[in-house]
Amino acid sequence: MLLAIGLLALVTFLSLTQPLPRVDRLLQDSARAALAPPPSDDIVIVAIDERSLAAIGRWPWRRATHAELLRRIAAQSPRCIGLNLRLIQPDTEHPDDDAALAQAMRDGGCVVLPASVSALQPRRLLERVPDPVFAQAAAGIGYTNLALDEDGVARSVYLHEGFEGRMRPHFALALRDAALGHAETPRQQQRPAAMPGPWLRSDQQVLLFTRGPGRFSTLSYIDVLQGKVPADAFRNRYVLVGATAPSLGDVHANTSPDVPGLMSGVEIFANVLQALIDERPVVVAKPWQDLVFNLAPLAVALLGVLWLRPLGVIALIGTMLALQLGIHLGRPSIGVLFAPAAGVTGLLLLYPIWSLMRLSAAVRYLRRGTAEILRDAGRRPAPPPKRFAGDFLDRQMDATRAAVDSMRDLHRFVRDGIDHLPDATITLDTRGRIVLANAAALAYWARDVPAMIGADAHALLADLRRRTTGAPMMPPGALLADLHPITGEGTDAQGRALLLRCVPFFDADNAHAGWMIALVDITEMRRAQCQRDEALRFISHDAREPSASILTMLELARQRPGSMSLDALLTAIERKAQTGLELADGFVNLARAEAERFRPEVLDLVTLVQQAIDDGWAQAQKAQVRVMLATAPGEALGIADRTLLMRALTNVLGNALKYSPQGADLECSVRGEDRHWRIAFRDHGPGIPVELQSQLFQPFHRLHHKAHPEVHGVGLGLLLVRTVVQRHGGTVEIDSAEGEGCTVTLVLPKPTAAELEALASLQE
Repeated sequence: MLLAIGLLALVTFLSLTQPLPRVDRLLQDSARAALAPPPSDDIVIVAIDERSLAAIGRWPWRRATHAELLRRIAAQSPRCIGLNLRLIQPDTEHPDDDAALAQAMRDGGCVVLPASVSALQPRRLLERVPDPVFAQAAAGIGYTNLALDEDGVARSVYLHEGFEGRMRPHFALALRDAALGHAETPRQQQRPAAMPGPWLRSDQQVLLFTRGPGRFSTLSYIDVLQGKVPADAFRNRYVLVGATAPSLGDVHANTSPDVPGLMSGVEIFANVLQALIDERPVVVAKPWQDLVFNLAPLAVALLGVLWLRPLGVIALIGTMLALQLGIHLGRPSIGVLFAPAAGVTGLLLLYPIWSLMRLSAAVRYLRRGTAEILRDAGRRPAPPPKRFAGDFLDRQMDATRAAVDSMRDLHRFVRDGIDHLPDATITLDTRGRIVLANAAALAYWARDVPAMIGADAHALLADLRRRTTGAPMMPPGALLADLHPITGEGTDAQGRALLLRCVPFFDADNAHAGWMIALVDITEMRRAQCQRDEALRFISHDAREPSASILTMLELARQRPGSMSLDALLTAIERKAQTGLELADGFVNLARAEAERFRPEVLDLVTLVQQAIDDGWAQAQKAQVRVMLATAPGEALGIADRTLLMRALTNVLGNALKYSPQGADLECSVRGEDRHWRIAFRDHGPGIPVELQSQLFQPFHRLHHKAHPEVHGVGLGLLLVRTVVQRHGGTVEIDSAEGEGCTVTLVLPKPTAAELEALASLQE
């Protein structure tokens, strides 16, 4: 604001007072050559040159000579003749010459004479007009004054000037008007007299000189007088007769690019006449026009400062300078000559002053920001001092760089810390859009970074419902309503148990900056709790039941000795003790399968299955079931823990033997696929209804305890099998239906040759 006010005030002052005339003239003069028009063929100069002076004699010449010149020119029917000769006093030595010249002027039809003004003393001017004899014969009279600047250079003329009530046109304007028949007939003139009062001038017009080395067509006075010119040299043309010889003194400093030094007055009048004929006059701008011309580009540049970057500001300032200079250069077409120094000065000062102000503001901001960053982020260890610390700005930039590095380190620390958190963590903006997501969050939602950033957290968490009430934990617009934290336990669509913590965070100005959400997957913890609760429930009932039953039978035997035979009592006690032992073994085996260290080695799965069949031979004989290895490759290499996998195979085979009817076959097979081995055990027992198969892997749960009470078990066998297979990176598949037997398949990964070689080298 201060910059705009200051520059606008400065340019306004310079435009109205114009204290830089030399700069304005330099800019004005430099453009004349490029835009000056070529000389017109309609204008001819008859020059009183040095050759004519040498041929005719010393100046002034007799007026009869001028009369003869006029007759020769008039014979070719020119448009009009401008006779730039001072005919103020009558010729007393040759009185007949005046009459001859006046008659020649009348015969010529259109002859214009010059007038001038001279100073007698300060504030008193003398108007010098042609003698009445010539004035009455002339078609018009015009002033030949030039408007000389302080440096003595002719740059403009006034088209009308004179005393009040006696204004006359300029000599060139009078010549054009006389040719067009618009000039007034000169009145009877009084003798020249000194006139008091101010000299009035109006309609200032800028001199626009023609270009080209030939300039206007010029003929020597003596050649015209002797008839040595073409017969149509003056036909239908303006003819200017005047002195061009430097010795006669009618020469003036000018700005023509093709006439260095001085130019004769008659040539200057020819340039003025051409501008009038072409109707392309260039006038001097009025003060208000200069003001608009200089202020408008500056105002546009000042507006650009508010929106553009430094390079854009420079380009805009250059464009405004080019626009100003272009308008200035195009003044023949525009018709107005501006004074561009004020506007150019303002535009040239704009960027340095703006840069200085912005630099000062940036330094102040850097100092304040550096202090705040160092206060908030803490100082890093000071770097080694530089040999050359530089100026104040360099030192401030070094300090700011150190502060920024500290903040970047802190930002990297926070980002890496969030990214390495085991729980899904996302950062949101104030509208609930994701701006940062760690690796756990990407894995949880199965998205990559581009798909995650910008996503709406309301949509991502729409399936999360409270564990207790089932209500949505993140309903639409929840993050827009208020800034209260959202916490609690919920369940998503996949059945995962999650702890949600959504809290707002704030910026340095204590304004709300966004939200941070953490999702803690407690599914395994909840599953473990359920298993613990189930185990406690089972232990509190089923584990106590064998011991309680044994104590009850012993108490009954004491009180009623004959109620049960000794063999029956011992058999019942043995059965209950066996149930307790199986329960203990089941717990121990399951605990080992879950927690025991995994010892991988290269094994032949066919050999392990055959070993499991051999170990179950006695049980198979007792159950009168034939176990066979129906399908198997010659070798099925895998990476497994021998003890764990052998325990799982034995459990699956034992379960199949328990439910196989007498005389049935139990088929075992090992098949290979692209990336897996499939170890299957198929029995022909009662089968498992489809609707009950989801309960197979629940701990302490037996599906056939009522239908087959003779089959002992504690409901941990298949849970142990699944645990072992999962630790090997595989899965357990159940294919069964009620009354059609059951096939249990262990799907284990098939190792690559590189994996086998790497493990073999480690074992060596």
